[in-house]
Amino acid sequence: MERKQTYVFSEIEDYRQWLENKHLRTKNKFVLVLTLLLGAAVVTYMFLTHMDLTTTLTMMAGFLIVILVNVAMLAYGMENYRFYQMNQYITTFGVFILAISMVFVFDSPAMIASLFIAYALTAFYQDIKVMWISNAFLVFAVLALIIRYPGLLEFPNPSQESDFAVPFFFLVFVFVLTISSFILVKQKRFFYNQIALSKENEFRNIDLLIDMQNQVRGRTMDLPKYYANTAAFAKAFSAKLQMENVFQKKIDILQALDSGTPVSVLQAKYPEFTKEELDRFQDLLLGNHEKLLKLAMKISYVKDVHIKKREIFSETQFRSLNHQSDNMEIKILAFAVFYASLRRGDSFMRPLTEDEIYNVLVYTDYYYTIDPGIIRIYQENNKVFDDIVNDILGKKGKA
Repeated sequence: MERKQTYVFSEIEDYRQWLENKHLRTKNKFVLVLTLLLGAAVVTYMFLTHMDLTTTLTMMAGFLIVILVNVAMLAYGMENYRFYQMNQYITTFGVFILAISMVFVFDSPAMIASLFIAYALTAFYQDIKVMWISNAFLVFAVLALIIRYPGLLEFPNPSQESDFAVPFFFLVFVFVLTISSFILVKQKRFFYNQIALSKENEFRNIDLLIDMQNQVRGRTMDLPKYYANTAAFAKAFSAKLQMENVFQKKIDILQALDSGTPVSVLQAKYPEFTKEELDRFQDLLLGNHEKLLKLAMKISYVKDVHIKKREIFSETQFRSLNHQSDNMEIKILAFAVFYASLRRGDSFMRPLTEDEIYNVLVYTDYYYTIDPGIIRIYQENNKVFDDIVNDILGKKGKA
């Protein structure tokens, strides 16, 4: 049976998966820290209570194995996100095996709490498969306890139902934990789906605007003029700094890519650039439906967005200059273009002074639409921004 298509754009499914993977790395780190703290507490307690040295070292080795596997998976996960997913299951197995071992090693009812600590740790992953693995281990542990210690759960109750009531209570308890975990997982998926759907709506609207511009004007923008102006600016900028013009080759490559020249041809012409570097140039193209063009299109409409809420679940968070999917270069470029447009002004808005822009960006809710690192740099160097703009734009920059 063919799978039902969730989104109009197939890339959105990848984007939703990317969101999950990004937060999965954070969850793996969080569980790693908690496991490290739990292991340190258990081993310290075993040393303080003078337990058998072999048993103590064995338990310590178990925790070290789980921790080292987590560290390795986090490292490999930067290259392939499937290591993050694999780490969930390995950690779940490891933590529950250690918890069950603690119950039998300490030979105390108090250690039953370690089973629920293990369940709480793995619940942070918010994954359906992890939930079922945790449930299976919890049920197995309870059955093992009942078989190993048949008198452990006996209470002074003459009722004939007591033999059945305790196991039934555990089953109901596990069932309630399963339902609560399932609800949390579904809420997580709903949240990621809503973010992905908002991104799809954004793509569709921007694509529609670009297509309308092509139909009305015959083209989206004058690329030859754009690259000529960019080259002239790079030449003047290099002369101003009394340095070699290192931008011209890159501008030529961008213009060639925008004209449809294959990457293989450019790689032969410019051997000093690797294929990965040439692929990165694709993100800086301004041709039809390219990323940078969509970014510029979106920035042009930011002035019409009224920010009223700060919370992360607010719809306005998706209409900002701080998108999770954008790398730092894109965020810096977006802020630079936004700042320059405010200083230059246009036919609908007068140019703003540096003090006016600073007050808007720092003391209003626009502060929450910009990456914290970038806004911090601006706050600390706003006078430098002012000097650069005044030097380039002249009197208009001082208006």
